[in-house]
Amino acid sequence: MDHSIALPFRLDGERDWRKLALVLAAVAAFELIVVLVLAIVLIAPSISRHLEKAARSSTVPAGAVGPHTPAGKAHLTPGQTPVMVLNGNGRSGAAASGASRVRKLGYRLGVVGNAQRMDYPMSLVMYRPGMRAEGLKFAKSMDVKTVGPLDGIKLSKLGRAKLVYIVGAS
Repeated sequence: MDHSIALPFRLDGERDWRKLALVLAAVAAFELIVVLVLAIVLIAPSISRHLEKAARSSTVPAGAVGPHTPAGKAHLTPGQTPVMVLNGNGRSGAAASGASRVRKLGYRLGVVGNAQRMDYPMSLVMYRPGMRAEGLKFAKSMDVKTVGPLDGIKLSKLGRAKLVYIVGAS
């Protein structure tokens, strides 16, 4: 006995195969997206907790330096910290005026003179290696926001100075 049961779809021609392939690819893509979303939702909290724990437990290694490491405590008093004062703005008397402020704060003066350039837009403080804490302390007392290690000045030119204060335009 023959029964004529219609199949839910027929693959008579080449176009039908293409349609089927596109439908199956779309279903596979949807399943992939669902799996990825579930993986992110289920795994992300544990990864986040792990990273947070690692960040909390990380300590700064001894001897580490950089802008994000603690400066530590200044070991020298202002009277033990000679400061080189340089005019970096080109205005006559700027270095002398800066030196007067430095002296009033109790710091010793090193060389007072002109910087190699006269186009510093703002004042800055630079420090010798190992003098970061002293540099930050001095900059705070002078209300200078830019502080960094020596750049462009050789140690041999510093003389006894531990810090360099360049008087900028502001």
